[in-house]
Amino acid sequence: MFLVEFMQISWHGLSCFEITNKVNNKEVTIITDPYQNTTGLRIPRTLESDIVLSSHDEEDSNNIAAVAGTPYLIDQPGEYEVKDIFVFGINAKLKRTEQNKPVKNMMFRIESEGMHLAHLGALDRILTDEELQRLQNVDILMIPVGGNRVMTPKVATEVISQIEPRVIIPMTHHTANVKEDLMNVSEFCKEMGVCRNEEMNKFRIQRKDLPETDMLIVTLNR
Repeated sequence: MFLVEFMQISWHGLSCFEITNKVNNKEVTIITDPYQNTTGLRIPRTLESDIVLSSHDEEDSNNIAAVAGTPYLIDQPGEYEVKDIFVFGINAKLKRTEQNKPVKNMMFRIESEGMHLAHLGALDRILTDEELQRLQNVDILMIPVGGNRVMTPKVATEVISQIEPRVIIPMTHHTANVKEDLMNVSEFCKEMGVCRNEEMNKFRIQRKDLPETDMLIVTLNR
């Protein structure tokens, strides 16, 4: 039986998160979508993890070499178990095309601490019925909201209504120095309308702290 202590989520810009899980007095760290400095953002030099998730092979998510340690890389669909963390890689090709072919993208379902997280990568459209089936009972949703190559705030609200998570963490939106033309997170919050919004540097949570009725938007600062 696992002794659940906490989960802590930090955001490093774009779709890069550092997720620290503490179970049975052991910490397991996941890094999602480490980006290249060519994006305009500087990836932290101190990143170290047990697991790296890379949703697509582009500059905003493929800087695996920036993560220290000997992390287990997940960049293909399938079911994985690493240090008592369960990760499901889900194919979710984009509407966006290159050379008339859909761009590959992965979504990730992460199960840890008795909680279910979903990271949608660079998704730019609503979910198919099959994809939605794979994302049932998601507690915490990391969703791109900045438009351009990812979903717009309007599409993001549609996807949120499909999944119905308890906590929403917007990602891939405008921040200082990012070269890409992305909308501000305030545009997404405006589209969501009535929703409690909390800004912080790190989001620390246990399952017992998940909101029961209200949907919580957590806007993380870099």
